[in-house]
Amino acid sequence: MAIAFSTRITALRKERGLSQKEVAMSLGVSQALLSHYEKGVRECGLEFVVRCAEYFGVTTDYLLGKEDSKYGTYNALLGEYGKTLYHDENSKLDISTILLCLSAFAERFSTMDSKLGDKLLWGAAISEYKIMVSSISAGRFTPDCVDVPIRWNDKMFQNFVDAVYQGLFYNEKTLPAAKIRNDKLPPFANTLVTAVEDYVIKIATSYDNKEE
Repeated sequence: MAIAFSTRITALRKERGLSQKEVAMSLGVSQALLSHYEKGVRECGLEFVVRCAEYFGVTTDYLLGKEDSKYGTYNALLGEYGKTLYHDENSKLDISTILLCLSAFAERFSTMDSKLGDKLLWGAAISEYKIMVSSISAGRFTPDCVDVPIRWNDKMFQNFVDAVYQGLFYNEKTLPAAKIRNDKLPPFANTLVTAVEDYVIKIATSYDNKEE
């Protein structure tokens, strides 16, 4: 426990730009004792682990090195689909792989840049909204499948939705500056990148052949 805990509380403190003195005061311990915890010189009790989890807003399993997810966002997905972060099953593109990617990005952005995290949240929400609208338009659902009015047949409004989505990520002025991170995402990110780029190339090739 000591190695994982010391490494992770140190990383969390530095991610948030906090000094040992600030964190120690907030957690009710001396700076010297916190320093010992961070260096792994001393091992803390479970009560302190819980306090740290509440202070940093992460799970105790993450602090103890039992999980790689800070907030438990993809722990449930991994369990439900019988996957692990570093497993061959993640080489298959399916809905769980996409959800895992979204969760992994959300975890990093939430500590790295809250504005970018918000954009990711709204980007995902708008994408899901667009899927619902497309499904209703195609006759797979009726508009009353949701309890609130949905403007599925308002073309002007839907064009505006598309413009908002584009503006979230493709207007350089809207993208906030983010700290450079060299963290490697788990293999499911490689699966997503490879699958999407291969799919786009396939569509582009098909389109070129039709033009000829």
